[in-house]
Amino acid sequence: MGFGKAFLLSLVAFVGLNFIFTILYYLLSPVGFDDLLSSIKAAPLMILYYLFGSIVSIPFNNLNWLVIDPLLNNNMDNLLLGLGYLIAPLVAAILAGNFGESKLQCFSGWLLTAIISSVVVILGALLSLTFQDTLDTTFGWASFQEIVANITLSCLINIVFYSFFALMIFKTEYY
Repeated sequence: MGFGKAFLLSLVAFVGLNFIFTILYYLLSPVGFDDLLSSIKAAPLMILYYLFGSIVSIPFNNLNWLVIDPLLNNNMDNLLLGLGYLIAPLVAAILAGNFGESKLQCFSGWLLTAIISSVVVILGALLSLTFQDTLDTTFGWASFQEIVANITLSCLINIVFYSFFALMIFKTEYY
């Protein structure tokens, strides 16, 4: 039962926070909310990217958007997006660590959340050329093979990076 709670709460928090930060980004950024609606209208599968998209970015890129760009380049465009891309997997991993009954369940809950998120984004890219074009313009991934390789690599990096927090939060009782 602990694995199910860890996984489901982790997945729900991950998807929910991605959605909230995406909406906030488009509401507060110069591109505007109309760009979000037009991208969903042009390619309905783009909603998958908005729900699971933070798994395709590695924590270094997120820290770059959050800290380096605003300080060095005076570029505040991706500040909220970088914050959301850091907070969503962090909260999901912490919830997996909090609700798992063993360290294996905590790790497995976050692992399955990350893998499912990556597979959903890859399926979206496979089924929609507009989805592939968005990943190309955002991250510079030109072909589908490059998209799959980069998403797999970022999934592995996110699993390793955020599983530390899942395992750190796990409550161990010492007698």
